Amino acid sequence: MQKRVCLTSSCLLFLLSACGGSSSPAPGGDGVPDANVDVARDPFAPQPDTSEGLTNVSADLRALLENGALATACADYAAAPADRRKRLLCGKAMFFYEGFGTAGVPVPLADWLIANFPDDVGPGFGKLGMVPDPFSTKSYPLGLAPGAPIGSVGTLAFTCASCHFGKLPDGRYAVGAANHAYDYGRMNLMLTVVPAMAMPGANEAAHDPGALAAVKPLRDRMAANPGIQTSLITAMLPLISGGGASLPEFTAENESYYARWRSGTMDFFIQPLPFDDRVHTISKISSLWCLPTRSELTAAGIPSAMLSWTGGTTSLEHFLTGFVDLGGGKVADWPDARLAPLHDYIESLRAPAPAAAPADVSRGRAVFVVECQSCHGGPRGMGDRFYTYEEIGTDDAMKWWADGPDHDGQPCCGLRFLPGDTLTHALKSPRLVGMWAASRFLHNGSLDSLEQLLCLAPRPDVTVPAFGSRGHDFGCALPDDERTALVQYLRAH
Repeated sequence: MQKRVCLTSSCLLFLLSACGGSSSPAPGGDGVPDANVDVARDPFAPQPDTSEGLTNVSADLRALLENGALATACADYAAAPADRRKRLLCGKAMFFYEGFGTAGVPVPLADWLIANFPDDVGPGFGKLGMVPDPFSTKSYPLGLAPGAPIGSVGTLAFTCASCHFGKLPDGRYAVGAANHAYDYGRMNLMLTVVPAMAMPGANEAAHDPGALAAVKPLRDRMAANPGIQTSLITAMLPLISGGGASLPEFTAENESYYARWRSGTMDFFIQPLPFDDRVHTISKISSLWCLPTRSELTAAGIPSAMLSWTGGTTSLEHFLTGFVDLGGGKVADWPDARLAPLHDYIESLRAPAPAAAPADVSRGRAVFVVECQSCHGGPRGMGDRFYTYEEIGTDDAMKWWADGPDHDGQPCCGLRFLPGDTLTHALKSPRLVGMWAASRFLHNGSLDSLEQLLCLAPRPDVTVPAFGSRGHDFGCALPDDERTALVQYLRAH
């Protein structure tokens, strides 16, 4: 047994087994962790490198994109299907450039925004947190790739890289990183409200005031330069002249949601996606590195990978199929075998080590074992069960995610769940690797730092449903030095 570092009597408080209502009792008065907590198992034990030498973390974007080798990666793999490195290269190409037959942003409108709003959109939508593709001749970002046309109009479909690729605080880029800089809500308002308000007879009263305020800089620039509005009409002609394409129309209520989302957060079931559960929820984007393998789950006694914030997606295969389906792609065109290179590539991703990790984190490790491991003791700190919102105390708007307003316990609005996937009406304990690079915390991204999470810094006091910043206050009653040591330990992985 590992003795806990204890400098004050308050360290004996166990805070409901660190995760609210856990079945593990508190440690004894001698500071020794309870026998139910496996102190020998290190949730952060190093994983083997299975990347086959691919560059997944680098300050050099061209090197990270394998210096152009992704362009032919899947053809190369088809010619040598037994070559694992070629298989992973194909998966990496899919991660960045595969739209899975889904439709996305109309190309003329994307081109117009990039060309006319360098300060608000920028090349590659860089002002909205996306990363410009150094190989794109049209200043497109990584995360948008040729998609299915809408009528006669080409589109840019969203790929895995739109949300799960970004720049780290130390200047490097990392595949799998949650892009907490990505302002998806404002991007959608630029694509819809700005064109709508430029049309003759536009009615401001039909739009949410917050949405109008979010796009005011673009409208002001158009007013100052009438040529920009003229070029918009040119860009819109294919969309309004019988080409079969049209811009999505949001309700004013949904516009208000888009305008209030923080960067790195979004509602995954809302207009203009094909499925709208009519329940406003907010999820922060999660990192896709260090996913548990089947063998790890079996060894830990965990029944499934518990993917997505509600944990109801049982495997990475199901997650990828759901990505195709939710985007409007044809699931039949993407069986597991066709998705396998992407699956294996994502499974090979590892969290980048911080550039300057503390030399000694033993004290933080001791605090983690007692205060956190009963709920974060699985591979990379994931949990082994679901937690109710009452246990955690966080905003419960997500409880009815994908269930719909009728709350009947069945997937709503035409959603097709794969066997084993389910509505949990609960939350999982997320993996805790790479937290040094994160800037959004809690499931809805309402907090900015581990210091806020552990009450070392003031939290924003937000109680608006879906945006709430309260809850998960486990650890907040510990002495400052113990909480500081815990922060250092969590940031070391």
